[in-house]
Amino acid sequence: MPLELPVTEKEISKKVGHTIKSPILVSNLTGLGIDKEAFLSFYGPLFAELAWDPYDARRLRVEYLASVFPADATELQKRLPDYYLGKKDGRSLNKWTRKLNATQRAAFDEIRPWRRRSVANFVLNETKRGINVKRKPVPQFAQSVDQMDVRSLPRVFEESPPHHVEVEHFYNLLRKTFRIVQSVRAKIGKTVRKISMTAHFMSVQATTAHPGDNSPEGAHEDGADYIISALVVNRLNLKGGQTQIIERSPEGKKSIIYRRILQPGEFVFQADTKDEITYGTDLWHHVSPFHLARPDAGEGWRDIIGFDIMVLND
Repeated sequence: MPLELPVTEKEISKKVGHTIKSPILVSNLTGLGIDKEAFLSFYGPLFAELAWDPYDARRLRVEYLASVFPADATELQKRLPDYYLGKKDGRSLNKWTRKLNATQRAAFDEIRPWRRRSVANFVLNETKRGINVKRKPVPQFAQSVDQMDVRSLPRVFEESPPHHVEVEHFYNLLRKTFRIVQSVRAKIGKTVRKISMTAHFMSVQATTAHPGDNSPEGAHEDGADYIISALVVNRLNLKGGQTQIIERSPEGKKSIIYRRILQPGEFVFQADTKDEITYGTDLWHHVSPFHLARPDAGEGWRDIIGFDIMVLND
């Protein structure tokens, strides 16, 4: 029987039979005091405006060529960083693509971007007049993965347009999230006056040929103090896509301590990197692949807003 929202680390602790010390909040927009219907109505159509994210498709194309031409895998790996970052176009792979047979070429051409995304960064600070919100340029983005993994390279994503984020709907969400951070930080005797929030708008496609996959890297941390791993806005023609909160033991074993298929308007907030030092539990996160609910009804989409949150001033 799933736990009723809102869910915190206290309810999860009772469920798993031991204490989860790092903060968790699974809730919905209504629980934050935000008009859910107005928010979803505003943001629902906007994800179709996002630019395609080419990076994963570039990586998978090179991996496919390496599987077809294993003797050239080392040379292809050397070509990957420049191609992955867009410094070289597809012609840099012509040495191998022109050797593909018709079946292989069709498989190669089938590897196309399946995720749209944009990013936006804001700094929030508490003033006598309330919470001030100021937009900042987004720095390059790199994941906290092994340095041999190409996803550790700095990527640049399209900045969210003003009509997506410089609006009261979004500012209200930012301020409500600021209050969550203040609340969980107060429990360890800290006062938060300033934070940075990087928003990730992501729209992930599922087709009959390929399931949607928002986390191809598997269970991970984002490198932030806190995250909203996903605030779901749209689930269109989908089944699956289970959000998982994972506890990593000191010995490195990962165990799922909470799982839920988030519905539009629902979100997960949790502590992220170095939380085992700050609070005592090492939390990771993941979302499982999702598939078409009705293959005859066209594509499926899962549209989310995620946040990486850094405390700038305690």
